[in-house]
Amino acid sequence: MSKAVPQWHLVGNGPGRTEIRQNERIIRFNQPLPSSEPSTLVVSNGREKGISRRFIIEGQQPPYDFEHRLNETANALESRLGAHPSAGLTALCVLSEEFCNIRINCMNLLPSIARPEHLANRKPLACYFHNWLGERRIILPWVHQLNWPGFWLSFLDKSKLEQRFNPYPSLMSMPFIERREGLTLIRYLAELPQACWTTNATGELLTHAENLFFLSRDVHETPNWWLFDYEASELMARIHFTLAVAQQSLLSPAQALPESL
Repeated sequence: MSKAVPQWHLVGNGPGRTEIRQNERIIRFNQPLPSSEPSTLVVSNGREKGISRRFIIEGQQPPYDFEHRLNETANALESRLGAHPSAGLTALCVLSEEFCNIRINCMNLLPSIARPEHLANRKPLACYFHNWLGERRIILPWVHQLNWPGFWLSFLDKSKLEQRFNPYPSLMSMPFIERREGLTLIRYLAELPQACWTTNATGELLTHAENLFFLSRDVHETPNWWLFDYEASELMARIHFTLAVAQQSLLSPAQALPESL
């Protein structure tokens, strides 16, 4: 009798509902190990727990050196992203090398970068230290092989025509202009129709734009001041989503149709 294919279910910390199926192995991220789920594995950021390893795991161990492979894979991903990879992306990349079935829920690799009003002025959100557009760029070429309906972005765009104005040069000028002028520009760019960004998108432009939406752990001062401004971060979160839609349209056009009005 042939051996059953392992069933893995990655459950992120984002919005959404999930149903745990019988005989699934569950992976959760950066949370206490749930006592009600004996088949659960939790992947956590080791540095936040004072441990030098990038990721540590708790719970029922896989039959291979999962923690070691997580940390090796994280190093390889960081060289492609310019930032420490998320636990979700890293675990998914490791599991994809195994002969197993994978489901993903409550995770789309695009958390909001808008600052909540209660957050102290100089305190960064944890999600600022990951390159989410880069993570989606890495996943898009093979995401069709996965059971991951929540990955795909839907959008409304009232403009159905191609837009000749190219907003990318203006966006990329952001780190080099004065803050007041920059906020005026962000307000303008955030109101542009999706078609402007999608029509003019190239892989190179989108990759260059990734640097505007995350922080480096090795730099004390950042040119990305909008990540510490409540209004600007909310508007840049809108642009961040818009770029992700343009990226999806470029790299996976079959999944890039807008929601019907």
